[in-house]
Amino acid sequence: MTGRFHHPPGPRPAAPRAPGRIHALASRFALPGPIEAFEFPGRGNINQQSYLVLSGARENPDPYLLQMLNPTVFRHPDGVIEAMTLCLQTQRRALARLEAPDLRTWEVLELVPTVEGRPCLVIPAKEGVRCWRMMGYLRNTRCWRSLGEIPDRETRLRVAAEAGRGLALFHLLTADLDPGRLRTPLPGYRDTALYYAQLHSVLAGNRTAGDAAPFLPEDAALAADTAHDFVVHLAPGEFERRRADACVRRLAALADRYRDFALTLCRGLEEGKLKRGAIHGDTKLENFLFDAATGRVRALVDLDTIMPHTWLSDWGDLVRSLVNIAGERETDAEKIRIDPALFRAAARGFLSPALPMAAGEKALMTAAPAIMALELGVRFLADYVRGDRYFRLRPDAPPDLNRSRALVQFRVFEELRRHAGLLEVETGDQDRVW
Repeated sequence: MTGRFHHPPGPRPAAPRAPGRIHALASRFALPGPIEAFEFPGRGNINQQSYLVLSGARENPDPYLLQMLNPTVFRHPDGVIEAMTLCLQTQRRALARLEAPDLRTWEVLELVPTVEGRPCLVIPAKEGVRCWRMMGYLRNTRCWRSLGEIPDRETRLRVAAEAGRGLALFHLLTADLDPGRLRTPLPGYRDTALYYAQLHSVLAGNRTAGDAAPFLPEDAALAADTAHDFVVHLAPGEFERRRADACVRRLAALADRYRDFALTLCRGLEEGKLKRGAIHGDTKLENFLFDAATGRVRALVDLDTIMPHTWLSDWGDLVRSLVNIAGERETDAEKIRIDPALFRAAARGFLSPALPMAAGEKALMTAAPAIMALELGVRFLADYVRGDRYFRLRPDAPPDLNRSRALVQFRVFEELRRHAGLLEVETGDQDRVW
């Protein structure tokens, strides 16, 4: 198998050393010295200030990840850290209690406290607080950005099945986590109707919260936290160019045509037809860690979005990322194809640990990936039109990257719809929402 190692091989990385201020921040966590800090190449879309920290003996140091929660995205970082801590504690208790063979290789991340014993380091700044956390690496693991990195089809199917099994294990281990104790880490996250309202507001050209008032949520606190996502942040000429783009108009029309379908999971929660539990919230393939030697799934990481919702959103998010072999960074929509066999492999893996679920939930396993692809497409499209404020672009990124990302997700949605008859979970329940 090929793929990206989660733990960099060798005692020292080839990456440049991090600035001195990063070393000073790392020294404020409860790690044995000496401590070294390096630039970290594997940064994600959100928390881009991430650094590799080596601690202890120079011959065989222990690796850690130092990361600042993006203050633009995570406006309530204390809630993120609290939910992450509860999730880790619940997993550890469940591992100690349960004796299922499937759980023997599962590992739980370490959240390193500060020297004062706090779960994160809070630094006051002119613009507001900055929250830094230190996490341990799991050695000898690897991850995949997409299954397109794996040339062998049989290996792809095994990885898909392992990812499905890993998601079920995560939900089995966190089943005792009371969703009532969790705050949504991102105001409005996984609220599909809110994402649609944001898209309609920015397409209308609203530039102030007052202008966007008809589109804002009724909840005053939620409206205050999300108002910036309802307004345009581009110069007038660039905004008009983006809004008039034929692709943008086509995707917006496609989104509106299937709005009722997109709201299926949220509506099921509101009506009490779906159970609300603790979810991971970002189950794309690259957040699963696999054993470098055996290929078995060992962990689900990136615990920024632990929150109350239905497990079907986690399942749908995983599968929509698995079945797209071209990957989410593909810019040519004609190359976006899905492999139904990968869906079935993931479903077999997910159902193997016998996670308790209702018949109505099983019936939605076929539709959930398309629902999540459509929701993410709406989010990317709205962000492109407003000015790339949520999914911020790196300096070397093409200026239309979020437009391309939106196009990929809408194409995945269309492909999932086209192959709906082949995406069947063998539960005896028929999907009724297509």
